Amino acid sequence: MHNDINYLDENLSIIKEKNLVKFHDNYPMSTYQVILLTNTMFFISLVIILLSFLPNSYSESSISILEQKTYKDSNGYWNLIGSLRNQAETPVELSFDINSSNVSKSHSDIFKSITFANVIYPNSVVPFKLISIEKELLENFSNMIKIKQVNRPMFSDIVNEYSNLAKGEEKILSGTIKNTGSTVIKDIVVYASVHAKNTTQLDSVKSDIIPILLPGEEKSYTIIPNPLIKSDVYYYSCAGLDINTPITTLDTGDGFLAFDLQSVSLVSNFGYDSSSDSIIFTIKPYNPNGGDALLKIPQSKIDQKINVKLDGRIHSKADIDMDGKTITMNIPIPPNEHDIVISGVLNGI
Repeated sequence: MHNDINYLDENLSIIKEKNLVKFHDNYPMSTYQVILLTNTMFFISLVIILLSFLPNSYSESSISILEQKTYKDSNGYWNLIGSLRNQAETPVELSFDINSSNVSKSHSDIFKSITFANVIYPNSVVPFKLISIEKELLENFSNMIKIKQVNRPMFSDIVNEYSNLAKGEEKILSGTIKNTGSTVIKDIVVYASVHAKNTTQLDSVKSDIIPILLPGEEKSYTIIPNPLIKSDVYYYSCAGLDINTPITTLDTGDGFLAFDLQSVSLVSNFGYDSSSDSIIFTIKPYNPNGGDALLKIPQSKIDQKINVKLDGRIHSKADIDMDGKTITMNIPIPPNEHDIVISGVLNGI
């Protein structure tokens, strides 16, 4: 920015020194052209300066790197660890693309990236780890970040209980997860950042996959840190849950109902009420301006009728479509938290 301003000052000085600008009403045509050229140059420079403050891509503006560290493991591989925060208003999938870096493609077979959550939800912090035989590749990692927005809701009906202080001689992280909702949850992984007593991040770790968690079920997990850093481990942070398989099965008491819910929202208390033959849940869009929920369930009858209620009233703006096999509901969701009741999902109304 200073270079652009100096450049303009130098040009204005030249114009004054050559007496090309005379401040009276009868400017010669050449002076008009000089002033026009100078103003044009100033405007272009101003635009360039303003554009320099804009984000270069969606990834740069939505994902921030909170901390990072490089170390060499016992196998001779370089590890880059750190944490990422999603600052956007939508959930995103994140990956690292080696082809976008300046490193030889011959290194691609010894490069491995690990993001500890398939979907990173708004305002959440997730640890990451990149492993390569070439340290140079890791130095370019920020240029390899690829972002994809996804309409995958976050179900809050799973509770993760743990103590963040490392336990025992092995300095482990242990805890329990419980499914407090009515959906079947599959392929769950617990992830965390490992820290020293001085708060330095030592590593990024995750548990083994928990294959299935039925409604009301509770299971324990244990994460063991790398032996090379064990002596320095003091506590864990950013412990979160990664659900690798989308939640698509709802317990109805007598069986299970398949469903597909797509929404950029936080969803809680998602369940089936047999007395009213209804799916009931609370939803809050991440976007402060509101959003939509797209819900699909099997159609059980040709003449099946259902209705959608928003906060106890018929939702007149909800669009319901049936093709004989599937009921598709497009439900506009206003800002803030709302209660949704969909009646007649199995037997109609």
